[in-house]
Amino acid sequence: MRILGRTLRASDLRERRVLIALGVDPAVGLRVPRSENPFAVARTIKRLARDNEDVQFLKMIVRKNTPHEPRPSPEVDRPTQYPDAIAAE
Repeated sequence: MRILGRTLRASDLRERRVLIALGVDPAVGLRVPRSENPFAVARTIKRLARDNEDVQFLKMIVRKNTPHEPRPSPEVDRPTQYPDAIAAE
């Protein structure tokens, strides 16, 4: 792994495949949050590329960095039906 600040980039094909399996674009790299050590994450990816079982830790790191979609706003055109009103009909 190449460490560029807080961004990790794959240095060989095995590490690239690990990043792809985690859902990270290898061209962009993995952005490590400030709460984690980028050197420890790089070591974990190297170990994972050698077929070890550190998948849960890496999935947690990737999940922290995915941007969350904003929740859709409620539809104001339709009135909200409550379960009590439906049962009364």
